[in-house]
Formats: sequence, structure tokens, C-alpha cells
Amino acid sequence: MKYLFFVLILIILLSSSCQSDVSTPIDNHLLLLDSIIQIIEADLLPLEDDIMKLATFSTFLYDQGYNKSSTAQNFNKNKYVTLQNGFFYNPNPNGEVSTVFVSLSSENKDLSIKEVYWTEKMDSAFKDIIDNSYLVSQVYFNSANKFSRLYPSNDLTTIDPFIDLTLFNFYYLGDALRNPTRKSVWVEEVYIDPMGRGWMLSLIQPVYNKDELKGVLGFDITISDLMRRFFSKSDKKLIIIDSQGSIVAGGEEAIKALNMPPIKNHTYLQTVNSDSFRKEDFNLYKSKSKEIRKMASKFLLEKENFQSFELQGKLFEAYSRKMDIMGLYLLDIHD
Repeated sequence: MKYLFFVLILIILLSSSCQSDVSTPIDNHLLLLDSIIQIIEADLLPLEDDIMKLATFSTFLYDQGYNKSSTAQNFNKNKYVTLQNGFFYNPNPNGEVSTVFVSLSSENKDLSIKEVYWTEKMDSAFKDIIDNSYLVSQVYFNSANKFSRLYPSNDLTTIDPFIDLTLFNFYYLGDALRNPTRKSVWVEEVYIDPMGRGWMLSLIQPVYNKDELKGVLGFDITISDLMRRFFSKSDKKLIIIDSQGSIVAGGEEAIKALNMPPIKNHTYLQTVNSDSFRKEDFNLYKSKSKEIRKMASKFLLEKENFQSFELQGKLFEAYSRKMDIMGLYLLDIHD
């Protein structure tokens, strides 16, 4: 029995040593993902503070607007025109001002036009955000009264004059029903920008005045900019997926490794009237490979961090870490 006891101790020690050897490379890969996530979030998280400050400034502009004695009532109205159908907009925005229009779906056009004048000083704040952020591609304010202010200025020819932007996720996810805390929200679903700038991630922030929702601010980050920033200089096969298994961004080699179609930037040349999300072709759960579908379940449902799989006769290892922002997951794929 004495010898059996020592044999059992030896087996346990050898087993622990083997487990340690196996787990070390996995831990190293996960630490690498953690470091990449820290870099990404270090760039994205400060935007939450920026958009909250912009909301405070926007509330102040509404306070001035409602104050009839305020000097904020003196505006240059000549830069706006009204078409025969009633469409109100600024036809020649320069590099210092936003594209502005009032949708024909507005129920109170006169008030919408007043709010356009009241919020003109947003333009300088929008410009500061763009000038000081290499990730934010556009800043906008969509009013509850259905006027829009977008910087940098953009072409209005693709916009339906009756468009109701309050029906889009980058507005309604900030309303009182879906965001009762009135805090900034990352729009988790990637969508196609109705102004033609391709696949977007958005940070939104509601603007209130006297406990009434006046509109929703937004910062847009294009997927192409995100990929250039974090993936172009890396030799790793990195992919970002959302909690539903859809690919948000990824390097070309990583996309190939998972046997997914290449992600191409999508821009609109036609009128857009509603949200348009990434096709199911880019969802891991929709993959033709059982192994890929299994990997997605392991990471997203069972919350595992490591999975090996075989695809087209090749062996792969995949590592996963969840990000704090938007509930996204960063994956690293290895041959």
C-alpha cells in the first residue's frame, strides 16, 4: 500500500505538470487577445465621454433656443432654401458646416426649422470631434422633430425627402423606451449607412431638454477604418464577431481561414429607407461547416476560450475573448 500511495502521488504530479504545459500556450494566446482588446478599447471608450459632453452642449443650445430673449435667435437664414415640395435644406454646405435637412415626414415643420437654427453651433463641436479622432468618420444629430444635421457634409441626392430617421436603430436605441438611463449606447448591430459610407458601428447618445427627448447624437466608425487601424499591420488572423455570430470585421486571411466570403465595403447608390444589416453569409452559425458552427457555439453559448477544428483537411486552433464594448468577441485563428 505504501508503494501504491507513492505511485498515485507521482501520477498526480506528472498529470499536473502536463496540464500546466498544455495550458501555458493557450494562456499566452489569450493574454495576446487581451492586450489587443485593451488597445481597441483605449481608442473607443473615450468617445463615450466625448459624446456625453456634446449632449450637454446640445441641451444648452436648446435652452438658448427656447429663451426668446437670447441672442441665439440671430441666424443666417439665407444659407437655407425650401423647394416647391417643401423640402428644407442647406444646398451648399462648406467644409465648416453640416449637411442639414428637414424631412417632409416632419409633423411640425416650423418647429423643425427653428431647431435647425438653434443647433447651428453644433457644427463647430462636430468639427472638433472629427479633427481630433482618427476613428470617428461622421457625427450627426437626428431630431425627434425629424430634422438631421450631419458632419462632414454629404450629398443629399440619395436621400428620400420623406425619410424618417427616427425609425433607424441609430435613433430608436437611444429613445426613452429602450434607453431609460439616458446614457451613451453602442449600437451592437452593424448597419449600412444611409448616407453611403458603408458598414458602420455607432455610438449614440440621447439629448434631453426639460425632460423631453429632443434627438439623438451619433458617432459613426466605418468598418474599413476599424480594420485599417487594428488589423492591417498584424500578421495574426483576427476577427471580431458579435454576440449573434456575425462577422463585424476581420483580416483577409482570417476570413479565408473560416471559408467565408470576402467582406467588401457596401455603399448605396440608391435611395435607402430602412435599416439594412449584414447578410447571413457572414454569420458563423450559417456556415456550411459543422466545425465552424460548433466553434461559434463553444465561444458564444458555452463561453469557452479555446477550440480546435478541422476545415478542408487542415487543422486550426481558435482563441476567443469577449470585449467590454458592444458585447463583441475578438477571435484569433491559427493554422
